[in-house]
Amino acid sequence: MSDEVSQADDDGIENFLILQTNLHPPYQELHNGTLGGYSVSVLNCAFERIGVGYGIAVAPRQRNRELVRNAQADGFFLARISQFMDEYAVATNPLALEKWVWVSPSRRAVEASNVKVPKPGGVATIGAILGSNEAEWLGEEGYSDLVRVPSIASLVGQVAAGRVDYALIDKHSFEIARNELGIGAEQFLVQFERYAPLVVYFSKRYVAKFPDLIDRLNTVLEFCETNPMRLEPWERDAIERVHLPAVRQLARSPDLIRNVRAVMERNRMPADQRRLVDEEWTTMARLGEPSMRARAVLGNQLSEFLRNFQLTSGGQVAEAFVFDVYGQTIGMNRLTSDFDQSDEPQYQMAQNINRDHALIDDIRFDASTRAFLSQITVPILDPDSGQTLAVLTVGLDVSAALRPES
Repeated sequence: MSDEVSQADDDGIENFLILQTNLHPPYQELHNGTLGGYSVSVLNCAFERIGVGYGIAVAPRQRNRELVRNAQADGFFLARISQFMDEYAVATNPLALEKWVWVSPSRRAVEASNVKVPKPGGVATIGAILGSNEAEWLGEEGYSDLVRVPSIASLVGQVAAGRVDYALIDKHSFEIARNELGIGAEQFLVQFERYAPLVVYFSKRYVAKFPDLIDRLNTVLEFCETNPMRLEPWERDAIERVHLPAVRQLARSPDLIRNVRAVMERNRMPADQRRLVDEEWTTMARLGEPSMRARAVLGNQLSEFLRNFQLTSGGQVAEAFVFDVYGQTIGMNRLTSDFDQSDEPQYQMAQNINRDHALIDDIRFDASTRAFLSQITVPILDPDSGQTLAVLTVGLDVSAALRPES
């Protein structure tokens, strides 16, 4: 039995739709009988912006997928991106990024550093929530004989009691469940496995009827996100140890400095002109097209250098761009969302001549690269005078750059 909740007034719009979901705190949860949570807030904002009414029906996760597969529902959320679901549904840009972790009883570990995550075919008992994204992924990866439990509270309780050796679970959801159960963090060992972008899937039947809906949603989703995902200490440490030195080395590269000097703007563009250039650049970028100025920047030798750098990063770098001391973008491996960076925190680095200074941002979804990024920004310094020539920003694709094997 599903509970249908209206989330918007359809105002007579013919493409009013019903999306299936399940309760999954903090993404979808009930507050005094009203469905809320992070993903619901984002969707409410997005559908309001595009003027489409929608409703939500709450049911078990497996049933939701079957309803969409059989064209009995318009769509469902949140789901990981899967080639099997791609066969019968079309995904939006991600709304959220889960951190999947292996959770095990801490008493099984003499030293955490010696504990390895379980592999397919091992003797450890593996648990997951029935019908969950994690359970699907485990099955695809060859983990057999899974213990499938009906709720996250039950799964966490079974791990704490030692009846399940390892559970694969979203870290944020695990922490909420553990706190609600009143179980101390010291009773568990938590090991990171992977990031999982979560999307809304629309049935191909609905997309065929309303082919522009997903593009319209994707266009506004970036304006409906709330706070960025904070980098945890281990993530920031990994970026500082592994990736920041490589970005600093790039910023000191004679080849980069030579290319920066070749395309540098010698004078600040007048404010009115800069605003007009930025408006045209931003408007066309939202349509996926470069403006005249953006096309010129994409075609210069600095942009070609940055494209080569990105291509040799093994997929760990999604973007790289350079702006001058006036905040004007002068080089980029691919089209950026705007031209004028003077209103961004990175611009403050343009006047900073401390060679050790760097800015590492929290994780955000970047629509232009369709990836979750953490941006590293460092100054590009004149090797003779020590003065700032320009500023380099490199966007790490955290799903690739912060995997355990990376």
